[in-house]
Amino acid sequence: MKRYILAASVGLLAASGLGGDAQADFTICNKTYGTVSVAIGYRDGDQWVSEGWWNLSYEDCAQVVQGDLRQTYYYVRGESDDGETYWTDDYTFCYVDEVFTIRGDENCSGRGYKSGGFMEIDTGNKLDYTLDLTH
Repeated sequence: MKRYILAASVGLLAASGLGGDAQADFTICNKTYGTVSVAIGYRDGDQWVSEGWWNLSYEDCAQVVQGDLRQTYYYVRGESDDGETYWTDDYTFCYVDEVFTIRGDENCSGRGYKSGGFMEIDTGNKLDYTLDLTH
């Protein structure tokens, strides 16, 4: 797998409860039995942003957006290490195989990026949200 961990220590602190005062965050947890790599897309002002990758072993969680959630919709792409399970949908964002933060969701290939589907997550206007990835 060509992905790298962005926030393992943050995810471990959140999962263990050692992070101090509770914060509102967007957290993704791996409830599968393999390793999962995840990326997120969201609106930042008038621009789309995509970020990744967080590698999550079974039962690991990562805070992919920290602080109170400002959007109702976030977009997630997940890929299992076995290459057989994907969490995707019809919402397209740019990404690469290494750690990335990409501003803009247009002309991905022209800018040297891959383009792929992300699934829409409706947080219901909550300040914090946890997504469990399952098979």
